[in-house]
Amino acid sequence: MAKHFILSILLLAGFFSHAQLYKKPVYPQNYFRWPTLLNPDIVANMGELRPNHWHMGLDVRTNQKVNQQVVAAADGYIAFVGIEPLSWGRWIIINHPNGLSTLYGHLNDFRPDLEAYVTDHQYEEESWETHLNIPPGKFPVKKGDFISYSGTTGGSQGPHVHWEVIDTKSGRRLNPDLFGTPFNDIYPPSIVKLVMYDRNNSTYDQYPVSVPVHRSGSSYTVPGGQLQTAFNNLSFAIQAYDTWNSAGNRDGIYSARLFLDDREISSFYIDSIGYNSTRYMNCQVDYKMKANGGAWVQHISKLPGDRGGVYYDLGWNNNTIRVKDTSEHDIQILVSDTRGNTATLAFKLKNNGATPPAVKSYEWLPNRLNRIFKYDFEAYLPMFVLYDKMNSGYTRLSSGGGSSISARHKLGENDIPAHSDFEVRIKPEKSIAPENRDRIVIKRTGSGSTVKKASWNGEWVSALFRDFGTFEAFVDNTPPSINALGSGAVVDLSRSSRIAFTPTDNFGIADFRAEIDGRWIRFTNDKGRTYLYYFDEKVPPGEHTLAVTVTDIAGNKTERSWKFRRGGGSVADEPVRERPKTSTKKTASGKHTVTKKQSSTRSKTAAKTASGKTTKKATGKKKK
Repeated sequence: MAKHFILSILLLAGFFSHAQLYKKPVYPQNYFRWPTLLNPDIVANMGELRPNHWHMGLDVRTNQKVNQQVVAAADGYIAFVGIEPLSWGRWIIINHPNGLSTLYGHLNDFRPDLEAYVTDHQYEEESWETHLNIPPGKFPVKKGDFISYSGTTGGSQGPHVHWEVIDTKSGRRLNPDLFGTPFNDIYPPSIVKLVMYDRNNSTYDQYPVSVPVHRSGSSYTVPGGQLQTAFNNLSFAIQAYDTWNSAGNRDGIYSARLFLDDREISSFYIDSIGYNSTRYMNCQVDYKMKANGGAWVQHISKLPGDRGGVYYDLGWNNNTIRVKDTSEHDIQILVSDTRGNTATLAFKLKNNGATPPAVKSYEWLPNRLNRIFKYDFEAYLPMFVLYDKMNSGYTRLSSGGGSSISARHKLGENDIPAHSDFEVRIKPEKSIAPENRDRIVIKRTGSGSTVKKASWNGEWVSALFRDFGTFEAFVDNTPPSINALGSGAVVDLSRSSRIAFTPTDNFGIADFRAEIDGRWIRFTNDKGRTYLYYFDEKVPPGEHTLAVTVTDIAGNKTERSWKFRRGGGSVADEPVRERPKTSTKKTASGKHTVTKKQSSTRSKTAAKTASGKTTKKATGKKKK
């Protein structure tokens, strides 16, 4: 109990030290062992920049192989198991007695007793996707106990184990390298580029000044050692990366600190982040630059709508640089890793006396409600959707035709991020037949696309979105398509090891269900597209009936069934090739409230909030 209390004090000190003078968190060293039996090595660290999120742990190298043993990093008990498409695929959370938890992701089969327990739960719930809290005494573990085999499940694009350290109570992810990882790091981060912004105007409404840097050892400067500007309120961002050996990956940096004339102006540290805050990475970087094909650069001074918590407040009235005189000022930027290795960028800054850029006005501001009203389009942005000032950029375009029932409404820009959901409302310009009112979807196009089932509000249809783009409403009464199981009145699967379906739809699949001989059968959907069932004891040799139901986002269903035969001999590695079939069957219409699952950080859920404090249904991205 005493140890737990002391650790809690240390954790709180780390979490709240941003208020004035930053103090590096002090965590127990060598409490955790390496989570595999292989030589310690990583593919990525905590803080590496990813689309819409920071990487929240270590990606542990498994020598480009799957089915390596994964072991408990410390004593404790298995508290949670998650299985879902994309995200971490299959993962385990272990709670430890010191108030910490560890997460292990992209796994293959769990240890046999746990695998059987999870399988029983899946069949009981008739759901492959699983978010299962486990009683504390059910699966105790000792440090080094085997818990699973490694894999490449979920959003992984190569074999590795994703490993996180969690404060169990708060769910915040703590930087694992601060607990003492078993490899040396003597290499400072590398600084590639400096970028300067006019902070009197929106960072999304300018072309920032990009400045190359010159290196001498771990010291850097700008050409000529001096930077002149007409900006009188400015900030800097840097392109930088870290590596822990001479041939390692380009990992994320731990911290960056900005000094003006030896006074610290602003700093950030990647020491602890909650999954409810990880999307704030979008304003910690220049999102517009990356969206337009540029590099990841990280702001050292936070944007006005940033509430992510990686910056800390030094007590000044602002965290930007205000230079109104024409004297030279000393600028120093320190970029560090968790071990204290530091690269320093130093130069002189001088206001050249020229007229600064005009200060523009903006329709929408961060940290307030923002709305737009048109006669057939409305959007409602809650208080904390925006990171910086912006204009709505609204344009009304003619209908796209086909099954469209509205004009196209452009809102915002594809290279401006939104932090959270906002409501879009569209008034259809065509009459809707009663039987089609429950078959309306709204599609957003722009950077990618998103389709949502629409709700009616009077004569308007609405849905929630988290990206700007062009919005249009459609009637969708086209059911999904399902590939055929095979040919013949009874399909011969005697030499097949699995059954695979890849259903398609004009707007997207929402649900898939399969039954064999009238009983639900577990098809996996690990990569979010193809549904797979590997033959096991649930389907013995003999003749069987397979029935499949696929539901799209609008609620249209297709049901198909086949008879198939399994033999009793050996099973080949590959299934019989399945021939596509174009005809589908649509069921009678009924009301469906299923909405499309979202990939990416969004589906990283309560399971990712705090071990033992999860909801049954999660929403799921990750490391490549």
